[in-house]
Amino acid sequence: MSVKNTLIKSITLHGVLFFLAQSALLLVVTIAYRMGWQRFGLFLGISAAYHAILTAILVARKGDFRVEGTNTLLVRVNLPNTLTFGRLSSIPTITYLIVKAAAFSILPVILPFICIVFATDFLDGMVARRRGQITFVGRYLDSSSDYLMIIAVSIMLFSYDLVPLWFFLLIMGRLILFAFGMAMLALRTGKADPVSTFLGKMSIFSLMVLYAMEIARLFDVPWIGDDKIVAIIMYIVTLIVVVSIGDKTIFLARMFAKTPPRRKQAPRSTG
Repeated sequence: MSVKNTLIKSITLHGVLFFLAQSALLLVVTIAYRMGWQRFGLFLGISAAYHAILTAILVARKGDFRVEGTNTLLVRVNLPNTLTFGRLSSIPTITYLIVKAAAFSILPVILPFICIVFATDFLDGMVARRRGQITFVGRYLDSSSDYLMIIAVSIMLFSYDLVPLWFFLLIMGRLILFAFGMAMLALRTGKADPVSTFLGKMSIFSLMVLYAMEIARLFDVPWIGDDKIVAIIMYIVTLIVVVSIGDKTIFLARMFAKTPPRRKQAPRSTG
């Protein structure tokens, strides 16, 4: 079997196993907390479609599973990409659990699960650097998973009135700014090359900490869910996000200044 075929099999297996793992988790929680089956089937359908699309995209981009520096194509999905894949896989499950949290006391499940998922954001990069397994697909999957996770949790928390409108708009504006800037840079250079800054990663980390505390507040958890403490952390995170917006603006401006626009190829003569 060729390297590409083995890699395709590995990507597909990851998609199937993560779907089954997420489904099994929800099945156990549904039974343990007697949450009913009214929306369980709908969730399985949405989760199956989500994992199928995610897997199909990664199969189509299999050429991006190359180790930076050596340009070696991976034979199988490596550990750092598996951690990132798992974080992306968890987004529908976290969304479903937060929705269900309004009616069921599922704190013993949802809070540890979200903390574990958030922790993979730091583990995947650390493992990739230590093992020399940084891949191009890993870099843009990491950015995509961060953005999708923050967007999903932000919407859910805003719907529960756990974050004010101004904070929600600030976070959405920050994400849109970077996404738009990187899209324009990709159009200018002809290739997508996601790059993170220290303040950018810090803003994502601080948001994940705040959102874990907001979910704890939803369940009236002592100390970490205390209204005053969460409010203080929110203002600290706001400052970090505002500074990161300025940092990201400067970073994108410098990238545009030093990156020449892609030259269009002259049409070939047919005469």
